[in-house]
Amino acid sequence: MPSTILITGAAGRIGRTLLQHWQGRTVVGLDRVDADLIADLLQGPDACASAFAGVETVVHLAADPDPGSSFESGSYGNTLATLTVVGACLRADVRRLILASSVWADAPTWGLSDRMTWYAASKLAGEALVRAWADQTGNPAVCLRPGYFDPEASRADDFNEALRVDVASLCRHFDEALAWTGPGCAIRYAVGKLG
Repeated sequence: MPSTILITGAAGRIGRTLLQHWQGRTVVGLDRVDADLIADLLQGPDACASAFAGVETVVHLAADPDPGSSFESGSYGNTLATLTVVGACLRADVRRLILASSVWADAPTWGLSDRMTWYAASKLAGEALVRAWADQTGNPAVCLRPGYFDPEASRADDFNEALRVDVASLCRHFDEALAWTGPGCAIRYAVGKLG
């Protein structure tokens, strides 16, 4: 099992859930509220190198999560942040990388959209970058494609409720990603409810 885990986007819904779930582990949580992490992620691997030093596993969650986001935020910002994380992982010799992608990366299968969105494009680009990292380093990587996640909402609209993932199932999927040894990069969906 990984010794030190760094979570980008730790103040988001998934990040807060994982921080609580992994309380017994050594976890470093980073988010835009922490010393301009987002600015660092948009300025390249050198700008955030100190945060990645000594980390064995990176769980990259930091992104604009809105499927309807603009090019600047949903495509450019999300992709640049992932590119920075991959570069920082290379420089810090990180041994495992987990990317929170989205079911939007496979929008036609789920009936989400009949055309590509900037958000979906950023998730597909992120998956390609993480797969290249895994192939080039020989280290394991997992791209998780979660559905709708909001642990505080009792019910979502019918569209999102059909793709909803609950806390127990989400945590199980991330635990499995931590335990996965490869080779290469696995793409997995995280939808549904446990039990």
